[in-house]
Amino acid sequence: MIALEQDATFSKPARWFPLLITLVILWLATGLRFYQIDEQSFWNDEGNSARLSERSLPLIIEGTASDIHPPLYYLLLRGWRELLGEDEFGLRAFSAFAGILTVAASFSLARLLFRKGDYKRRAVYLALLASFLAAVNPALIYYSRETRMYALLALLSALSTLALIRWLNAERRLPWAVLYVFTASAGLYTHYFFPAILVLHNLIVILWSMHYFAKDIFPPQQFKYKRTLRKTILSWVSIMALILLLYLPWLPVFFRQAGGRAGQRESFLMFIWESVRWLVFGETVAAGELFWPTVAVFILCIWAIVVGRRQSIIPMLGTILPVFFMYAAGTILPAFFKFMLTAVPFFVILLGRGLDGPHWGRKSRLWFIIPLLLLLLVLWGTAFSLNNLFTNPDYARADYRGMAARIAADGHPNAGIILNAPNQWEVFTYYHRQGAPVYPLPKGQPNPAILEPQLAAIAADHERLYAIYWGEEQRDPHRVVERWLDENSFKASEEWVGDVRFVVYAVPGEAAQEMDKPVNLHFGDAISLIGYSLHSRQLAPGDIAQVTLFWETSQAVERRYKVFLHLLDEQGNLVAQRDSEPGGGQAVTTGWQPGETIIDNHGLLIPTDLPPGNYRIIMGLYDSGDSSVRLPIAIDDKIQDQWVLGIVAIK
Repeated sequence: MIALEQDATFSKPARWFPLLITLVILWLATGLRFYQIDEQSFWNDEGNSARLSERSLPLIIEGTASDIHPPLYYLLLRGWRELLGEDEFGLRAFSAFAGILTVAASFSLARLLFRKGDYKRRAVYLALLASFLAAVNPALIYYSRETRMYALLALLSALSTLALIRWLNAERRLPWAVLYVFTASAGLYTHYFFPAILVLHNLIVILWSMHYFAKDIFPPQQFKYKRTLRKTILSWVSIMALILLLYLPWLPVFFRQAGGRAGQRESFLMFIWESVRWLVFGETVAAGELFWPTVAVFILCIWAIVVGRRQSIIPMLGTILPVFFMYAAGTILPAFFKFMLTAVPFFVILLGRGLDGPHWGRKSRLWFIIPLLLLLLVLWGTAFSLNNLFTNPDYARADYRGMAARIAADGHPNAGIILNAPNQWEVFTYYHRQGAPVYPLPKGQPNPAILEPQLAAIAADHERLYAIYWGEEQRDPHRVVERWLDENSFKASEEWVGDVRFVVYAVPGEAAQEMDKPVNLHFGDAISLIGYSLHSRQLAPGDIAQVTLFWETSQAVERRYKVFLHLLDEQGNLVAQRDSEPGGGQAVTTGWQPGETIIDNHGLLIPTDLPPGNYRIIMGLYDSGDSSVRLPIAIDDKIQDQWVLGIVAIK
């Protein structure tokens, strides 16, 4: 694919130099895609790929008929796992190799687009630059390290375009026509966004037929065969008809699954800005970051169009069309930007063209230095994004492997696991193959009349529940599952694992509705603790102390406060703690009504290595915006900021 033809424009030593640089670029691409590729857990969608590819071929086809993606990637992954295994390295390696091939395809496509007569030597170096930009592109790297179909989608976009240009350029067209039909059909069976690339290809053929850029892309001697326009058009129509025929069995599924998304669109110019930033810097930059590197990208693109003229038409269209398709279809949220991976090979080629000047003489050195400085700014942004990808935990995938390992390490004999939402089942059960039963909820619409009896039945069978919350805005927007658990069990711990919340609950034999110990403690000017229940004063390491607090307020509360529970040893050292807004965050203080009794359950997880002894549980309230500001408590004419709730014995 990337072999360098020998010609008079290169001396023998010079021919080796581009080849050496090409190998270095491919090694760089390989290293960036395989470096610590199995360090992180599969995340949600990767789990879907892993579990779906476990099935037989007929079941994969059946499953993808109701999925949002076509079957080809899963079918290929089914065979791939037989070669390299089903762990994170083995399954992600398929995407990594596809990503490396995309770099090679970008080189070949750029060299083909930019060669013209005496331009051949410059074409090689511009192609090397484009392949280097593809090798270090954060978006391509990110999805080359993921068990999903997007790296394959980018590869097929580049390969099919390469095959098309070769077909238009060749004396013997049949081999290239076969390759084009194969790669284009494979693209359709890989992702429902691939038709955007077919639109690009039809535009290329139309423009070629008009001789709009033919002589700027194809060497003049290629036209001595005097192909007629009619023959080219008829051949192209036949190719399109064959691709449609090959896709015909899946066409009803395509019409059922594909389509736009209703919703309010943001500004088109803002969408273009965010899209271009994503194409160059990928997933691992936050909104508002890398402003000036993005400006440099726009300048390089404009410069590429100016100096490249008709040679820039194909990479420009290959970049613009997928972006326009995204906007027209309404898939404008960042979660859908990965569809634009089809545009990245064209975009890096366009940027590479932007490093060229109108001439290479001495008078054009300034025109070369300016784009070079812009490129350095772009590469700085690339390095920033890659540093986030490899080292910044904020961009790490949700650690389902770690959550499953923690549940297994706890080894509770009567635990259950609730997945909210259900489509976490595939990835979680990839790691959790045995042990505590798993309950995906809600299975349909989050109807409280259906969900609450299901939750009550689950809670009746278990003493401890682990809940994994992800995507509640779509699957459980009213927090039916979480509200029921907060009201009827004791939340002992809660932590974010990537974009997933991992919560541990203790389930009482019977939820407390009345206080065991009435008190009358005033917190600040309005809030009162009127009583509490401490469900057990005899605990073992690994247990959860279950505390129910009963609150009232005499007036509206203007600030949000958190409850803290601290477990102190006999020397006053903190050995465990639990901080949470009332009701597990479902009954915040600013929503309390005067005279209303708030029943507030809390769990305090006892460390598994805690030595036996007597321990104090203290509690209080502090400002959720500033943990150093605690509400004063009036106790026996004294003002304190904490209160001893009780003493528990650890056996």
